[in-house]
Amino acid sequence: MFRVGLVRQQDVQGARVRVAFPDRDQMLSYWLPIVAFKTQDDKGYWMPDLGEQVVCLMDERDEAGAVLGAIYSTADTPPVHSADKFHVAFKDGASFEYDRAAHALALNLPKGATMKISLNGASLAIDASGNLTLVPADGAQLQLGAAGQMAGVARLGDAVQVTDDEGGTLHGTITSASTDVVAN
Repeated sequence: MFRVGLVRQQDVQGARVRVAFPDRDQMLSYWLPIVAFKTQDDKGYWMPDLGEQVVCLMDERDEAGAVLGAIYSTADTPPVHSADKFHVAFKDGASFEYDRAAHALALNLPKGATMKISLNGASLAIDASGNLTLVPADGAQLQLGAAGQMAGVARLGDAVQVTDDEGGTLHGTITSASTDVVAN
């Protein structure tokens, strides 16, 4: 039986909730498992919030069932209105969105948030102050720009060639180094 209710209690370790059913005089369910999109080799986990409106599939005596998911209502409306967008919005203002029509991925984090991406020993981090840290894996190179535009990063002792303001070419050698890079 299909039933709509409000989450009243959470068991975050067991991935289950207790739900009150307004059409049953606020009857409180037993602990109901939450249906997840993957649970074995790959895992998906996201608990419904306390007070969130959920759809439950229940037996005929309302003794056993499962939470199928949350539903939108006039009180809780969808954050976007497009069949081409996958969108996840968080309580703190962060959001993740992919627009398949525009082929665009957007990740937005609120002020004070941090981000880190790691892969095979390399990492990219942006801290709460907006500082960007790129760390290549051991033995790897840090490359900026496309091939042929920027072959890499100049190191101490490297020969360099730059164009001056009048269009002339200047040649030189990197004679000092710093771990801080500032570009204007």
